[in-house]
Amino acid sequence: MVLTKQYLRFVGRGVFNIVGSGRGGAVLLDKRGDIAAVAAAQDVIIWDLKKKERLRTLLGGKAEVTCIRGSGTGSLVSVGYSDGSIKLFDTGTGESEVTFTGHKSAVTSLNFDEAGLRLVSGSRDTNIIVWDIVSESGLYRLHGHKGPVTAVKFMKKQNVIISSSKDTHVKFWDLTTQHCFKTLTGNITEIWDFVLLQDSLLVTGGSDAEIKIWKLEFNEQVDEEGNTFLTKEPKLKKEKTEVSLGEDNKASEEKEEEDDNSVLSIKRIGSILRKGEGRLQHLEVDQEGRLLAVHGTDNILELFVVCTDEEIQKRLAKKAKKEKKRTGVEVDLASIKPTVQEQFRRVNHVKAAGKIRSLSVLQNKNKFRVAMVLANNQVEVMKYEVDGEVESLMKVETPGHRSDVRTTAYSSDNTAILTASSEGLKVWNRSSLACVRSMPCAYALSSVFAPGDRHCLIGTKSGKIQIFDIGAGEMSEEIDAHSGEVWSLTASPDQRGLVSGSSDKTVKFWDYELVTGKDGNKILSVIHKRTLELDEGVTCVSLSSDGRLIAVGLLDSTVKVFFVDTLKFFLSLYGHKLPVVSMDISSDSTIIATGSADRNMKIWGLDFGDCHKSLFAHDDTITGVRFVPNTHQLFTCGKDGEVKHWDADNFQRIQTLKGHLGEVWCLAISPNGKYVTSAGKDRTVRLWEKTQEILVLDDERETEREAEAEQEAGDAQPVPGEQGKETSLPSRRNAETERGAESLMEAIELYYSCMESEDPTDLPPLMLAYSAESPLDFMCGVVCRIKSSELEATLLVLPLDVVKQLLDILLELIRNQMEVEIVSRCLLFLLEIHHGPIMANKSFEDVVIKLNEHLGPEISRIREMTGTNLAGLRYLGTRLKEREDVELFADATLRVREKNKKKKKKEKAMQRAVMAL
Repeated sequence: MVLTKQYLRFVGRGVFNIVGSGRGGAVLLDKRGDIAAVAAAQDVIIWDLKKKERLRTLLGGKAEVTCIRGSGTGSLVSVGYSDGSIKLFDTGTGESEVTFTGHKSAVTSLNFDEAGLRLVSGSRDTNIIVWDIVSESGLYRLHGHKGPVTAVKFMKKQNVIISSSKDTHVKFWDLTTQHCFKTLTGNITEIWDFVLLQDSLLVTGGSDAEIKIWKLEFNEQVDEEGNTFLTKEPKLKKEKTEVSLGEDNKASEEKEEEDDNSVLSIKRIGSILRKGEGRLQHLEVDQEGRLLAVHGTDNILELFVVCTDEEIQKRLAKKAKKEKKRTGVEVDLASIKPTVQEQFRRVNHVKAAGKIRSLSVLQNKNKFRVAMVLANNQVEVMKYEVDGEVESLMKVETPGHRSDVRTTAYSSDNTAILTASSEGLKVWNRSSLACVRSMPCAYALSSVFAPGDRHCLIGTKSGKIQIFDIGAGEMSEEIDAHSGEVWSLTASPDQRGLVSGSSDKTVKFWDYELVTGKDGNKILSVIHKRTLELDEGVTCVSLSSDGRLIAVGLLDSTVKVFFVDTLKFFLSLYGHKLPVVSMDISSDSTIIATGSADRNMKIWGLDFGDCHKSLFAHDDTITGVRFVPNTHQLFTCGKDGEVKHWDADNFQRIQTLKGHLGEVWCLAISPNGKYVTSAGKDRTVRLWEKTQEILVLDDERETEREAEAEQEAGDAQPVPGEQGKETSLPSRRNAETERGAESLMEAIELYYSCMESEDPTDLPPLMLAYSAESPLDFMCGVVCRIKSSELEATLLVLPLDVVKQLLDILLELIRNQMEVEIVSRCLLFLLEIHHGPIMANKSFEDVVIKLNEHLGPEISRIREMTGTNLAGLRYLGTRLKEREDVELFADATLRVREKNKKKKKKEKAMQRAVMAL
């Protein structure tokens, strides 16, 4: 019998250092603008901007957040991910309410309608999907754009959505008929964003410096009852007429407008030039449409006040006065038409503390707040009052580095984590993940804690070693150690000193020593003792735990091993094709692991320098290799964004820890071997903890294969009757829908086997496990447990013979008045999709006739019950409002009476005082 070696699983325990990732954006949630939801890699962090505290985290999955949008009340936040999924979160509890899976690639835009009952999403897959939030399902998918959708919004007064795309077009979609009835083609470059002002002005921005303003007019009439209706019915899109190259652009636009038989007329009224450089990234407007915020790829924020009719008239009066002063002729105000300059007033632009990635605008009593997520991992809030100046109000910057973390280390007691980047050094509490110290430093490449954990040392890009006093929170000394980059700092096993390796072809040995500082106090310093000269630049250094050997990685792709006491050459480890970037020696000093830019990890014996095994470890450069103390297990990280756990005895990969987006720059393992910290390009520092869960390699490989198979689960064949249309099913086939279909088919088979048995009341164990009272009750539960957003895609997988059986079951559910709403939805979808086979097959005839008899009355009953409940709720709401009004009036009366009593008492007291005098 072969014994299977068991390991303990490492799991993610927290993410820190990230304030906000620019790709996903941010949204202000409360009316005052103090609470903001900010995208942070795969999660969304809700920040209290005033206190600069993290309130809660909305946990996502494995995909990066690409889009975020709040509902009008701020109670719901919709989050779009790079894998095409959308999650709705309750901001109060932080729990995910529902997940929509319909897009094939990253979600680029999300928007709620005014009532907050529908959500529209646009994606890089060129599709637009409208979702019903109440029923937690998709309504329809709209096709038409030839490029990725960049923005999509609902109109407030019309049942219309507007979408823009990189194909340079803006499309108007009628949701009643679900087709595009108007396409705006007046843009030359890609449209990156647009905003809608009062349903009458459309502001678009593209790759150039011009922001274009368009006027929208719907041809409407009002009937005698006061209902509005469109005077022209939308017709199918006409083919664009070819215009000769010599014709003027304006003439072609006018011709196109004349030929267009749409209910919507669009006219360009002007444009505004931006001050910022590069393409436009975002246009954002507050909820009242009063302040327009614009930013490009740089750090310039531009604000425009959208003038009211009164302000426009004042500006026109000023313009008429200037004209009269210039010409001496009286100018009639009615004859002057307002231009874009009168409708939009530019506010002085401001520069943010970094490149702006996204923003959110909020208005509160003529005061505006603009929250910006910057590229350097911070959130900045600007405030602006009408006719005032734009000022920086606050910044959330302390909980994170401004640039990528390049080195990390653990304290000897496992409680503190050190991270350092190009601009600063931070010390974090491991249990709370809170930043306890933040100090400025030079560009850090390596770091180590000094004995006692009260000081830390970093090696810099300029060749200096900086020593920091953690308690005082300041740098105590800076030493000119090398003339090149200090790539490695390694503590000596006896804790009396350290070794530094640099690109200046030297390895230096240092001893700790207390020296007298400038103010006369003793401070920790390092004294240079010995130097090891080499022929090539040093990339990494590692000391054996017994203090006997030192291994040095060189730029010639070899590793040289020397004796520490005599610095005599011992071994040369050669075999890598590119330089060794990181290496580590095991605690028993018997093996050394080297990770190289050639993506291979090699395990060598330190007795003879023989290569035990060469493993293809990562898909890109290996950036870190660390042994778990007192074991032959080790962790590696690489530029492929993965952290991997290995066993150096049997050369097996134990586990792959996924979470980072982009390169992982460094990792560290705690002295007790229970915690691993990794830092990456996505600005996150992730903490991984060893659990007591046993991990078996065969099971882990099987789980990985299943996950790969789920990812490869693509879309099914096109649904009959949907090819070539502008609309299609909103949901898409994935592993969840396939599992749902399998469970549904198993339940149908179990139902019929139970019904055909001698005693149908004797339920199988599976039905009893779900607390079902009867086979029909069990089937009702199975149908209800299918996610509402994936119901159509699940039913689409079922074969026709199973559909026949399911229709019989659904008929019984209708007869017994069980979950009529969901059952009728299933019925209508199945009848629509399988219409041809059902009509052609006589065996379906009886079921369809019976369904026709029962479905109508049941739906009418549900509708009447819902109407009665709504009327009752409205009545209760009216009574509550009346009671509140009465209480308010009574309170006001009491306050007035008390005020009068106090006034009379005061007057009497004054009279008594006068009489006494």
